[in-house]
Amino acid sequence: MTKFTESPQAVIDQFQNERKHEVRESTLVNQKYHLRSFVEWTEEIEIEDIGDLNGYVVNQYKTWRRENSEINEQTLYNNLMSIRALLRWCEQRELVEDGLADKLDIPRPENPVRDATIAPERVNAILEYYQQFDYASRNHVLFYLLYHSGMRIGSIRALDVDDWKPGKHLLHVRHRPEEGTPLKNGEEGERAVYVSQDGLKGALSDYIKHNRLDKTDEYDRKPLFPTRQGRATTQTLRLYTEHLTEPCQYTGECPHEKELADCSARKRIKKSYECPSSVSPHPIRRSAITEHLNSDVPKDVVSERMNVSRKVLEQHYDSRTEEEKAEVRREYLENV
Repeated sequence: MTKFTESPQAVIDQFQNERKHEVRESTLVNQKYHLRSFVEWTEEIEIEDIGDLNGYVVNQYKTWRRENSEINEQTLYNNLMSIRALLRWCEQRELVEDGLADKLDIPRPENPVRDATIAPERVNAILEYYQQFDYASRNHVLFYLLYHSGMRIGSIRALDVDDWKPGKHLLHVRHRPEEGTPLKNGEEGERAVYVSQDGLKGALSDYIKHNRLDKTDEYDRKPLFPTRQGRATTQTLRLYTEHLTEPCQYTGECPHEKELADCSARKRIKKSYECPSSVSPHPIRRSAITEHLNSDVPKDVVSERMNVSRKVLEQHYDSRTEEEKAEVRREYLENV
């Protein structure tokens, strides 16, 4: 039998291209994000053929990932699960030895339903920086909207300029799969999101009027967040978010004692995931939900606003401590 030589990058490209018709876009984007560091590792150890991987080698990746990114255990678990899915796909196509996927040891995090969050003081520091130095910019509005609305990044991507109704302070989220912007929950994800903060209302309108790149997408729609090629992808919006949440971007200092001039995460947006303190959109969504709950917003209201069931909200997104929950109950009950 003829042995085919395939580079890890080429195989991952084939893997993702095939799966784009089989899984949700959000799953595809997450896997692409996780597999990117895997490719970097194979290049570093000079693996040019995916078939050269074996059990010993693939488990070295886990150690490398921990040592080079200060990754938390939940993110590492998600990362390794993506690698295992890739390896199973490779096994089926006889690109790697049978059973390789099961040789990758994946430690389960102690609390698998919890994920990272972004602290309120960091949120305030980021917003204060943009309010003063980069008001109504793309990054300012993107971060402000993510935290204030708690939207999924796919919903943010789906927004058009015309979906903002400044007179009513409403953003309409619409499911338009025939035009390339499906929502995770389909038509059930459609809703009008009320923008209550005056700072976001003003920044959003000023961004559209003065700073938004004047581009349409292939359906002649005006994306709220375009690129020079058209509508931004969810991966691009994720990179924007990770980059703007690097502490050096809004404080000018690195908490990890790196030289700013030499830091690839600071200089290259595609490397922003390397910064241990960068934050992706999902933890911001979780933090937004927690902030709403801590502000006495009823769970049913949060459920509708964030487009998440109460059961899922309580299991996966309510990051409040028992003391925080008790404090909210106390404020409700102290006059009873």
